[in-house]
Amino acid sequence: MSVSRLPPEIWLLILECLPPSFFQEDIRRLALSRRWYSLAFPTFFPRIEYTPKVISRLVNRKSKALIKARAVLRKSLRTVNIVLDGMAPWSDLDNMCFDTASNLIAFCAMLADFKELRTVCFTARWPNRQWLADPLHVDYLPLKSMQPFLNMFQLPHLTVLDLDLCGTEVTEDSRSNPRAPVHFCHWIKPLLSQLHTLRLRTRRICREAVRPLQGQTLSIKNLTIHIYLGKVSDSNPKLNSARLCRSPNSWEWINPATELRSELRRLAAKITPPKRVQIVHLAPTGEVHTWDASTDECVLDRSEPKRSFPMFGNVRDAKVVDCVGRAGANEDSDIVGTGDGTVVSGTLGSTPTAGGARKAPSQGIGEGLI
Repeated sequence: MSVSRLPPEIWLLILECLPPSFFQEDIRRLALSRRWYSLAFPTFFPRIEYTPKVISRLVNRKSKALIKARAVLRKSLRTVNIVLDGMAPWSDLDNMCFDTASNLIAFCAMLADFKELRTVCFTARWPNRQWLADPLHVDYLPLKSMQPFLNMFQLPHLTVLDLDLCGTEVTEDSRSNPRAPVHFCHWIKPLLSQLHTLRLRTRRICREAVRPLQGQTLSIKNLTIHIYLGKVSDSNPKLNSARLCRSPNSWEWINPATELRSELRRLAAKITPPKRVQIVHLAPTGEVHTWDASTDECVLDRSEPKRSFPMFGNVRDAKVVDCVGRAGANEDSDIVGTGDGTVVSGTLGSTPTAGGARKAPSQGIGEGLI
């Protein structure tokens, strides 16, 4: 069968398999045929990754094509993907050509007019996209690059935020100390009263991020905090997890799971159903687990592959915290080494549920091999 005669369903399946930047890299890819253009064009603008260069071009250039593009965006844009790359320690903040405060403020003002817009996906990662972050060479993201977007969520039609900062550290903008870290959790807590859905992944987090402001009505219904950063290190599981904002030693990776767990329980109790409050974390078995604050259950995340860490092969000699939080092999937990460096852990007396979930007791959730 000729490609031009394929049914629309097949064309749409092909479009769904293409990466977001497919048309952005070469806009001529839209012109395969008239039929392809009619199907692909409506998906083109919503799937653009708005990098600083794209944002600068969109807000500063004056042309009929861009005016038409803004009109299309105003009618069809429901999700915007904003991608900002962090800067290396030797970068000069004043030499940024495109990632300027004026460009970002103008772009946010433009988005405020897009009444169909519901979801903002904000990503700031290490430039090497195959690895989500480099734990030893951290890139920096100045707070001024974040503020316009965070202030934008006061608009009532914006209800969903996917915030992924795992490859960067948010820093101050002061000239005296431009790379001083910012306690970013204070900027997150107002979002609990502005958004319906929030997915958050940062290199540092603490309980302040999930403590709502006093006197504010909670609007959040779905909250997912990823303290698992993804494939960061193949040897040390500590580097694959976020750490607490406060740390006595910059090299001491303190996992925030237990602290967040108690605070999220209190938050979930204040949210009216339907609700979902979760932590995604790395278990000592090398699997990714999701803990639910409402049901107090840990469930295996089958969308993530199991990890193995050779330097922690002898799990009997390591300090192991199982999925529901008991440390070590004691009378209440059964931890069984398999001989190949993996471990099967669980708590005796916990209640199995559908899908392999276990009802968690009152201890803290798993923190991995830490």
